[in-house]
Order: sequence, then structure tokens, then C-alpha cells
Amino acid sequence: MKQKSLKNTVRNIVLVVLTLLLAVLTLLNVVFALGWEQLFHAFRQSLGQAALGYEVRSGDSPAAYPSSAAMTGADGRLYGAAYHERTVAQVYEATRELMGSALGTASGFTPLTEDGLRTMLAGETLCYAYNGEIPAAALAAWMESRSTLDEDISMLLLTRDGHLALRTKSQGLVLATAAVDRNAWARASAALGAGTCSYAGTSGGTAFRNLAPETLLFEETGFSAEILACEPPAFGDPNAADSLQTLLGGFGYSVYARSYEERDAQVYVDNDSTMRISADGTVRFTSARREAEGEPLALAAAIEQARLILEQAQYSIGAGTQAELLSAAEDGSGGQTLLFGLVFEGIPVVTGEPYARFEFQDGQLVTAVVRLRRYTASGKRQYVLPAAQAAAASPRKGQRLGIAYVEGEDGSFAPERCFTFVEE
Repeated sequence: MKQKSLKNTVRNIVLVVLTLLLAVLTLLNVVFALGWEQLFHAFRQSLGQAALGYEVRSGDSPAAYPSSAAMTGADGRLYGAAYHERTVAQVYEATRELMGSALGTASGFTPLTEDGLRTMLAGETLCYAYNGEIPAAALAAWMESRSTLDEDISMLLLTRDGHLALRTKSQGLVLATAAVDRNAWARASAALGAGTCSYAGTSGGTAFRNLAPETLLFEETGFSAEILACEPPAFGDPNAADSLQTLLGGFGYSVYARSYEERDAQVYVDNDSTMRISADGTVRFTSARREAEGEPLALAAAIEQARLILEQAQYSIGAGTQAELLSAAEDGSGGQTLLFGLVFEGIPVVTGEPYARFEFQDGQLVTAVVRLRRYTASGKRQYVLPAAQAAAASPRKGQRLGIAYVEGEDGSFAPERCFTFVEE
């Protein structure tokens, strides 16, 4: 019996060893198939960005996509997209790690002139422009990187030879050297799914002389977009698809929270906060400050918290719109104010006031206002003014030419040419 037991033990040990060897061989096969660089990249994507206060995973939505994105292709031509959600996102996803690495390694910024920017645009470039002015730390986090730069940025321009230009809120144009992986650049430039375009700063024509150099121009006979119908959500209608539970959950409420009616509003009350949902869809949240002050949030973490709330709010009405961060400010005493706009398929919706406003104090959300509206395509389209004609009519220098949805007399929103001033 002892001899038989010994044989069984030896056999079990051999089976365990063989299983471990098989696992090692399988792992080696995966490593050689993917390559060490790709395997390490996948591992790095799963790591949390602890310094930013939240975990950044591959595929996480940023709180703002660029309004335009362009890159020099493998054939030397410029490819890009502007005010078109899917195409801009494709260019961004193909290039964001390249830009993130540059933003994370850039240092020693010095002033840059508009003429210097035009010279850079004539080379091989990667450029992002935003509707708002975004903190560098948040931009870097969305690109799976980190940045200690204390600046709000509306434009990033990276050249293949390792120069990064930024258009900032406080210093204007600045320039620094940055690390650029030539192999990553080659891969990204070969995977662009956008159309050809050019920069206003390299056009050479007088029609575009008032435009910011990084403005993208497209060879097109005409551009049209859907006219949008606008209506408030219908949380009280049992036949509507709007989900009050989803909206309340975004702010940490339950549908069983204590509630009462006010004129044109339903009010929900929690232990130390109140949430008012008006008939027109405006949501107002207020919270009493707790006696024990919390730890201040990193600005990027506050942005992410607000983004998640807005994501739930949009989902609650099945909206086809998306919120985008326009600005983020800190007051030096633990206070943070975030302003968000709204875009429909990449085109901003202009109402004269921010779509959402969040205020944090000492790590706690104290007030929030979200103007929930449902925007839907009406089936009718409207052409916008051609770029050259609109640019020639621009009132002064230093602006990007764009497109925005503007409200008409009948309450619908139609696309129109607009200008964003970026130079002082």
C-alpha cells in the first residue's frame, strides 16, 4: 500500500510540473506573438493613475474630445477632421498616446510667436484643438500620461522632430522639446481614416489671414448638418422612455428618497443635500458643507466625477448629445468650478449659458446645475456659409472658424458658422 501511495504522489507531482511547464510555454507563445512592447503596454493600461484620484483605462471617455484633429499622413499630406464626432474620435484614438507621451515629457516651455507657429505647421505635425481651455493634467490623463504643467490648454501641436507647441490661457503660445517615438509616429500616420485638409496658417491666401494658424480648412463644395428639434425631458410621463431613476442615481439618490412638489419642479431631499428637477429639465443640486472638511480633490478627479454624473444625466433621457468640458478653475482655498458645454455629433450647441456647472469645495460637490434638454435630428438639413466666405467676413484676427448649433425663432437649432477667439 505504501509503495502504491508513493507512486500516486510521484505521478501527481509530475502532472503538476507538466501543467506548470505548459502554462509557461503558453505565456511565452503569447509574448512572442504580441511582442514585449505591446504586452507591457496592455499591462500599463490596467494600472491606476493614483496621483489623479481615479483609474484611467484604455477606452475611457475623456471629458472633452478635440473639436478638430489632424496629422500628416505617411504620404506627406495632412489628414484631419473638425466638428465631426466619429472621424475626430478616430484620429484622436489613433494618435492620443503619441500626444500624451509628448505632453508628459515636455519641459522648459518658452514663448512662441504666431509666425513661429506657422513655420511649425509647414512640417510634419499632429494637432489637436479644443472648444474649451482644458487643464494639462486632465488632458494628459485622458491620453494615458501625466503632466505637472499648470496651464489650461486649447491647442496642442506636435512635430515629428520633437517640438510641442501649446496655446495656453495664461501665457499664450509656448514651445518646448518633447519625446517622440518615430515608430509610433509612423504607425499612427499610416492609420488615419480622415479626409485631406490644410492649415489656415499655410494656405497663403488672403481670405484666411484673420484665422488662427491651426484652423483646419477642407476642400468641400458645401457643408450641411441636421436641424435639431429641442424638447424638455418627460420624467413624469409613464409612456416616455426617460428614466428618473438613472438621473437620481447619477447624483447618489434613490427613487425612494423623500420628495415633494414645488411650482414647476419636483424636489428630492437626502440627509444633507437637495435636488430640484424643473419642468423644463433644469436640474439643480445643492449640498450643505459637512462639518468635517474632506481632502481636496485633484482637479482631474473632480472633472471625472462631474463627467460621470453628466454621463448618467444624458443616459437618463436617451440623448444623442454629449457634454464637453469648457473650463476648470481653482480658487486656491479648496474650491473648484467646472463649466461644460454640449455637442451634437461633434458640433457645439449654443444656448447663451453653460450646459452644466459644478462647484466642489474641500473634495465635496456642493452645487451643480445641469440644463437637460433632448435634441433630436428633425430630418431637415441646412448648409453653412463656405469657409472662405465666412473667413473673409471675420471681424478681427486671431480666431478659429467653426460651426455651432444656434437657436432659431421657432425653437429649433440650426448649424451656423461661428468664431472662437484664441489670440489676445
